[in-house]
Amino acid sequence: MLAAALLTGALIPGAGPGPSAEALSGSEFDAGNIISDEVFFAGGVMNAADIQSFLNARVISCVGANGWPCLKDYRAPTSNHAADAYCGAYPGGGNDSAAEIIAKVSAACSINPQVLIVLLQKEQGLVTSTSPTSTMYRSATGYGCPDTAACDTEYYGFFNQVYNAAHQFQRYTKTSSSWNYRPGRWNTIQWHPNAACGSSQVWIENQATANLYIYTPYRPNAAALANLYGTGDGCSAYGNRNFWRYFNDWFGNPSNWVRSASFEGGSVAGWSASNGFINTQVYRNASIAQDGEWFFATNTPVAGRALTQDIRRAVSVGESATATVWVRSADGQPYRGTLAVWGLGGTTEGAKTDFVATGQWQEVRTELPVYATSHHTVRIDVYLQQVQRTLWVDNASVSFGTAPHRRNLLANPSFEGSFAGWGPGYGAINQQVWRDPNAYAGEWFAAANTPVAGRSFAQEFPIEFRTNDVYTFTIALRSENAAAPMTGRVAVWALGGNSTFAVASNFSVGAAWKPVTTTIDLGSSGARVLKVEIYMDRVGSTLWLDDAVLGRNLVRAGSFEGGAFAWNRGPTMNAAVYTQQSSGIAPAVGRWFGATNTATPGTSIYQDIAIRPMAGSTYRAEVWVRAAKGTVNGRLAVWALGPVNVPSTTSFTADGTWRKVQIPVPVQRGDHTTLRFEIYLDSTGTTLLVDGANLY
Repeated sequence: MLAAALLTGALIPGAGPGPSAEALSGSEFDAGNIISDEVFFAGGVMNAADIQSFLNARVISCVGANGWPCLKDYRAPTSNHAADAYCGAYPGGGNDSAAEIIAKVSAACSINPQVLIVLLQKEQGLVTSTSPTSTMYRSATGYGCPDTAACDTEYYGFFNQVYNAAHQFQRYTKTSSSWNYRPGRWNTIQWHPNAACGSSQVWIENQATANLYIYTPYRPNAAALANLYGTGDGCSAYGNRNFWRYFNDWFGNPSNWVRSASFEGGSVAGWSASNGFINTQVYRNASIAQDGEWFFATNTPVAGRALTQDIRRAVSVGESATATVWVRSADGQPYRGTLAVWGLGGTTEGAKTDFVATGQWQEVRTELPVYATSHHTVRIDVYLQQVQRTLWVDNASVSFGTAPHRRNLLANPSFEGSFAGWGPGYGAINQQVWRDPNAYAGEWFAAANTPVAGRSFAQEFPIEFRTNDVYTFTIALRSENAAAPMTGRVAVWALGGNSTFAVASNFSVGAAWKPVTTTIDLGSSGARVLKVEIYMDRVGSTLWLDDAVLGRNLVRAGSFEGGAFAWNRGPTMNAAVYTQQSSGIAPAVGRWFGATNTATPGTSIYQDIAIRPMAGSTYRAEVWVRAAKGTVNGRLAVWALGPVNVPSTTSFTADGTWRKVQIPVPVQRGDHTTLRFEIYLDSTGTTLLVDGANLY
């Protein structure tokens, strides 16, 4: 039985930083995890233009042979393919480029286009060939070409090859138990088509790696891996080695970026400690391990020290790094810890998730969206927050993808530890940050006062201009004491376009926190910068500031400007738009408003917003409502849609006066793909007026 007492001994030999991406070595090849599921099934990570640019860069000067163009110049008609159990519909084209074919197949079959590009290179060398042949296009992905027989003529042709390879990968996945190679078990895999070369046992960790072995059922031997860019010996097979090598060289590590992720074989290569010494040990016990046969045990003599791994991978603005790790308390009692992800190089960015481990394995996940600057290294830390007790760790992973929607555009919105991003906007002011339990959000807030009335506190943020975009700025304010209230204005400026203008809201705050909100419609201004500004109109009072949010309205035509009702509606819903001139009713926002009624209670108008909200964020939804006559009962709802649909909702009763209905929209999961903004009508025979719908 494993003891929960303090472990002894130094850090296990071999722990240290991982190798640089430039020094690819065959020793890094993991036969059980050639490529992760997250990477393999990431359809759509490159569009046709991205793929075309990539192909152009591989072949600068194309010779061509026998009338066949290089892949970057290849074009052919493609036929429609109906959706089936494995792929969605493929829309044919009269003259599709190779890049368009790859992109459309990727989207239809949810296979990473990078996988298809690498497959074309691994099988026929098509991506880099300057003089391709008809045979190379005829059997481009090697589909229907067994090692022991001629290729099947039914699958000849570039489009057929690409489509059927992707289709087959999904067939392998969705009928996994029908194939010889399966994830989550030991598999016998030959070294070479010649059975006399022997075989080995491989624990396949995921479906994507199983798919590669079903497609090419051989494992590279030591000789093939020792000469990674050359040849091995008479028993060397190269297909899966070359797939892994090309993917690494062109797109980065296709498998889990964490080294010794499950500590199999007792390996801790890549892991070390930060903030000081910790005790470590690895154990082999398949009945306890969360993944495989081994797991890691650690404890610390000083709280706050961490188990660490640095991953040398360039991460650009707009990407995200997601770390997961499985943890368990060795003695079954609650154990507090923190999983953190850091972006190092440039402006350091970080994200963390606190956890309480129990006597059962649990997965902890942290996502770091990269918004500030690019980074050359991603660091994961498992912080040990308790002493004299042991934490078990297993099955760590880091994956990279597109950053989730950035709900708040401001830097350091709650002034946690600094003024970073903030400063005087108009004239010198006095400012300070305080760590205090009276903070409105987090642990810190800002305090400011002015020697001259009308000076301000501000932050600027560059934006990508889009006509009629609406931005909302909210900040919590209060006076330091009730005897000295503060008055002023909260403003948003549109700068850098064909006109400069601002929208402001007046405030008067005493010794209680009060959120103040201002919304700006950019119209056709061409603005390139937004400036949020808090003006202080009184000398001798100190203003506290916290929890600032600047967000773009995700609802399209939320105020119905221009006279269009660009919303989806239920089958019995009637809808129209009006101005004050056409209706005799003043809009709540702008010049137009919407009107809707229904013959069936519980039907709705709605919009679907295709974004991936970040877990842990909280959006705010609001809409102005009014009854055209009498009263109308309804509900405002925002659905977070995905594998699990989660609603946030509130009921309202509208009368003859405009009123704003608001709800917070907390996002607890990281796998939502859409937010639905929906207004239900529970009354019939009467009309609801709607204006200023906003989700930010």
